[in-house]
Amino acid sequence: MQRIFLTGLSGAGKSTVGRRVATLLNWDFVDTDELLAQQAGMPVGRALTTFGEERFRQLESEALHAALKRGERVIIATGGGIVISAGNRALLQEQGLTIYLQTDAEAAWQRVQEHLRVEGAQAERPLVAGSDGQQRLRDLLNTRAAWYEQAPVHISTAEQTPEQVVQQVIVSALASGQLLADDSARTSLNMRLTGAVSQAIIEWGSFCQLPAALQAMNNHGRVFIVTDSSVGALYARAARSLFLQAGLEPQLFTIPAGEGSKSFASFQQIIDWLVENHAERSEPVVALGGGVVGDLTGFVAASYRRGVPLIQVPTTLLAQIDSSIGGKTGINHPHAKNMIGAFYQAKLIFADPAMLLTLPERVYREGWAEIVKTGVILDAELFAMLEERLADLQRRDEELLTQVVARCIRLKMDIVQSDERDSGLRNILNYGHTFGHALETITEYGTWLHGEAVSIGMEVAGRIAVAQGLISQDDLLRQRKLLQAIGLPIACPGVDGAAALVAMQNDKKVLAGRSRWILPTRIGQAQMYSDVPLEVVQETIAAVCQVGSVVR
Repeated sequence: MQRIFLTGLSGAGKSTVGRRVATLLNWDFVDTDELLAQQAGMPVGRALTTFGEERFRQLESEALHAALKRGERVIIATGGGIVISAGNRALLQEQGLTIYLQTDAEAAWQRVQEHLRVEGAQAERPLVAGSDGQQRLRDLLNTRAAWYEQAPVHISTAEQTPEQVVQQVIVSALASGQLLADDSARTSLNMRLTGAVSQAIIEWGSFCQLPAALQAMNNHGRVFIVTDSSVGALYARAARSLFLQAGLEPQLFTIPAGEGSKSFASFQQIIDWLVENHAERSEPVVALGGGVVGDLTGFVAASYRRGVPLIQVPTTLLAQIDSSIGGKTGINHPHAKNMIGAFYQAKLIFADPAMLLTLPERVYREGWAEIVKTGVILDAELFAMLEERLADLQRRDEELLTQVVARCIRLKMDIVQSDERDSGLRNILNYGHTFGHALETITEYGTWLHGEAVSIGMEVAGRIAVAQGLISQDDLLRQRKLLQAIGLPIACPGVDGAAALVAMQNDKKVLAGRSRWILPTRIGQAQMYSDVPLEVVQETIAAVCQVGSVVR
């Protein structure tokens, strides 16, 4: 059942976390204390002192039943004492996923006092009132702890922000199958290439089915998972548990999060790990993370034993719609991005768009640069849809986000099937990357996220296209307005434009010393050009790098 209960002591943050989770999932939110207060016609604290504890607990159970009548796709924050009743505990177990938000009495007491200061009498809590309230709260926790701990999922709120707790609630919901609807639509795409078939599975809430997908590909033993410190903190425990429950043997390697890990050093460390564990040629390597993890792990899979099965499980929007597809794997050189690598196709790309709900806003937003890019160079209808339904995409709408991810994967697969080795048509996928990669390189991969750099690169390329008479000023303005509406940058004031020009000479598309530019000819179509005058490039880069400039 698609229903999540949050339990825990008063002050554990159930309502704060529950409301945010409900907003992200576009589910309803119900607080049983609020229902009880409505039913009693008074705040819950006053209801407790007015009716006495026995009648109050009956009202609490009635509030829980009322919450269940709201149906599914609902987050229910329960009163702190709802677990006292065995009947209530049975209902929680039967009717959805129960998550215990753990906190100590001291932290809970501080939150309770803050609520009292903010809400006054509406927040009165007679069970912990008075000078000995903190000790009484501690006693309540000791009494109820065994009941709280019957929940299958425990999340500690100690030293975590509410947003971090929200992310963990969503991962728990994913791992338990709570986000996989009975009528969920699965898209399966096959990319047939020379000597390989790469399959993509796209389905909302399907993370829980990852082990079954590997078993369907005849993987029944060890699985070598590579992730980074950020993704691993959220997903490693859940992934490990899922694989163990399925009878698989997960082995885990974690790299530091960030572009700096796309290096020879990280490559060597993962190879050493595989050798030390005697990883066999038939045992899959799983890339669980964003573009850095996917590119690095793909290069490892291509190199170890001259090729082992590669499974991509992309966790960012950018990785789901772009970097996990097409077999471009590799690491960075200090003087150029993606200079060392190999073409090596994943056997499976397992894309669950619901995993994007755990992304920080900036990381989620940067992925839209690649989607805008796809619209500009390949799909005018997609571009128009982004313009029209941007608000839905920004709130991570389930149906639309899944549709966009599947559409972009299909478009990229079509291009890759026509030009697997990037010798012709596939070059257009690098729109915005000529300047974008140079920008990342000269700022040492520490200032701009990849999608942000590509966004600025699209502004550069769009300006050049206008200067060359290839697209209209109106088309450039459409691209610019969309990028700005998403919240992506289109200028990099203070960056050394001359250094960017030098870095661009290491771009993979340079031929005979001349930069080749991917330029749009209209929204939905682009071509490669090698005859762009140097002065046009210099003027354009100077404009986006100018300090204090305002791009309109």
